[in-house]
Amino acid sequence: MNLSVRQAGFLTSVQDLGRNGFRQFGVSLGGALDSHALRVANLLIGNDESDAGLEITFGGLRMRLQDKRVIAWCGGDFDIRSGSTPLPAGHACVLDAGDELAIDQPKIGCRAWLTISGGIDVPPVLGSRSTDLRAKFGGLIGRALRDGDEAPLGNQSEFSRSLVDLLRERRVASWSSPVEWSSTA
Repeated sequence: MNLSVRQAGFLTSVQDLGRNGFRQFGVSLGGALDSHALRVANLLIGNDESDAGLEITFGGLRMRLQDKRVIAWCGGDFDIRSGSTPLPAGHACVLDAGDELAIDQPKIGCRAWLTISGGIDVPPVLGSRSTDLRAKFGGLIGRALRDGDEAPLGNQSEFSRSLVDLLRERRVASWSSPVEWSSTA
């Protein structure tokens, strides 16, 4: 299944954890600018922490998924929603087939990392799915996403499929734990 890009926004690219071991050949590590944010978003939805996701700079992205998937995002303070439902950072969220995901301009920060169950399944180049914009390889044919692009998605893990069922009614996962405050004077 694919994701369909309706509007690509300012700069959206496919990124993973980058290319290790090729600097002696002039190939930069590349990958997600905030690898921690990408890893957390991947782990929230049952992906391998190194799966490829989208690095979104300054928002403006509008996209649809062709089948039901779990997504998560981390990064700057963006207004991200499906229809009129806001999707908070750091939570697993379900998108139904055909739902439009909208990512508006950030309030704070300039980048967000969006992961989709199964990961973005573009062909790896030198062991990575990351886009190298300067060298023009990796990602979606070596460039940032454009309006009208289609990007392939990988197979969802069993954990991701179970999240779809668990979140069917709720749509957004909610975790909380009691917080105890104490003061020593």
